[in-house]
Amino acid sequence: MPPTMPEGEYAPVPRQGWWSRNWKWAVPLGCLGMLGSCFCFAAIAVGWGYSSFKDMGAYTDAIAEAQEDPHVRQALGGTFTPGFPSNTQVSTRNGRTHAEFTVPLDGPKADGSLHAVADKDGETWTFRTLYVQVEDGQRIDLLDTGEPSPEAPGEPPEPEEVPHELEPDDTEPPEPPARKKPGHDTDIEL
Repeated sequence: MPPTMPEGEYAPVPRQGWWSRNWKWAVPLGCLGMLGSCFCFAAIAVGWGYSSFKDMGAYTDAIAEAQEDPHVRQALGGTFTPGFPSNTQVSTRNGRTHAEFTVPLDGPKADGSLHAVADKDGETWTFRTLYVQVEDGQRIDLLDTGEPSPEAPGEPPEPEEVPHELEPDDTEPPEPPARKKPGHDTDIEL
């Protein structure tokens, strides 16, 4: 005779599976793990983008120009620390690269921000805009060569020559046409 299983009150309770016993801590832990992996992926992407941007020639050239400028050093109080770039836009079309960015500058005396717009055609970057805006409102143009302008500072600028067609006439302007009086339908005056 084969062995029989007890029935009724004495029957053993079937054992629950792993998920049934552990779902209360596995669900929150799994959600936190997925959230953490997304955060890590985003941090890696931002870090890679930041490091590749800092290696870009426009960024390094702009920072070097700002560090070498005596007006910037004086306004910020000596050496400064560049911060995390913001408002960055870099695009490449037909072998030509265009970059626009703003870098906060933290100096011992004051803070400021470096603004740059540059184009790269070939191997060299050409800046169209490069200036430092100090927090007190002062703007230091880093593209200013410092060469004196063609006019001397005390002399008024020479008047530009006006083409003959645009020269003002010495004659009086024509009179405007006469207005019609209300109630009169004809233009003939007697």
